[in-house]
Amino acid sequence: MSNITGPSSTIPPTSHKDIDEALKVLQANKDAWVRFGIDERIAILDEIKHDMLKVADRWIAASISAKGVPENSNGEGEEWLTLSGVFRYVRLLRQSLIDIQKHGRPQISGTVTTRSDGQVVAQVFPQTKFDSILFRGFTGEVWMEPCVTSEEVISAQARIYRDKNHKGKVVALLGAGNNLVLTPVDLLYKFFIEDQVVALKTNPVNAYLGHLMEEGFRALVQRGFLRVVYGGVAEGSYLCYHPAVDEIHLIGSDKTFEAIVFGRGTEGTGRKAERNPLVTKRFTAELGNITPVIIVPGPWNDSDIREQAVQLASWFVFNAGFQCHTPRVIIQHKN
Repeated sequence: MSNITGPSSTIPPTSHKDIDEALKVLQANKDAWVRFGIDERIAILDEIKHDMLKVADRWIAASISAKGVPENSNGEGEEWLTLSGVFRYVRLLRQSLIDIQKHGRPQISGTVTTRSDGQVVAQVFPQTKFDSILFRGFTGEVWMEPCVTSEEVISAQARIYRDKNHKGKVVALLGAGNNLVLTPVDLLYKFFIEDQVVALKTNPVNAYLGHLMEEGFRALVQRGFLRVVYGGVAEGSYLCYHPAVDEIHLIGSDKTFEAIVFGRGTEGTGRKAERNPLVTKRFTAELGNITPVIIVPGPWNDSDIREQAVQLASWFVFNAGFQCHTPRVIIQHKN
């Protein structure tokens, strides 16, 4: 859409001096976050829920304005559905922390089984009776690496909450894309799963939400655990290569990932071929891909096929197909 960058065009990039100051604050407070107890973290999640509810209407209004979506349309409904994912994630994190208090680890909603080849599988969805009703017929499993035992699966849960000997870290989170649930959820993951404080750089495409995220995550901003900066390639590069940044996380394109890791142009191509990266920090990424839909043999009837066809079509329509996991190939059995 031609007007997608309109609301962001008036937001000036953050100066290098201000980025330095933001990282100085985060470095000073990263170990304090590690020491935060479970009760304190639950309180922060409660504050986030409260503050996100206060900005929700403005969040949706800004989103549909940026995307050129009419008010009270199906497109606006999609934005509300997307934002609801943030509230769901906050609720699930909160419950996990309560589980850790009571049981020492989050409770797995389904069974943990071992396949005949020794591979351990944990059923993690549905998590509640409401999930079972809303997502009838859907299940979600995590298949462990073949060498992992069921005992190791359990013992690895919530390890950072049992072992507090690790140091804090500052992660630069480069949040791109226009599915606006990803950046807040990845931000929360870094805080509550990996024990890191965050320097969030919005992409020019979604910078219009930066100030709303600062309001919604005020509980982390005010305590010096979160800073939001703005800008494009120059600011992103400055942030990634900054000595005060311990790790990097990217939501965006594989081209952006490779440009950061190896550089651009012929020099970047040569570095990639030589496996000689510019960045040796831990670098995680959530990138677009060619997601397959795999259709397995079964007793399919016309109703089954119709239901799955509607599901497949809805994936293409949602957010105009601009999801990193939107299916791009259908794999069928030969019959």
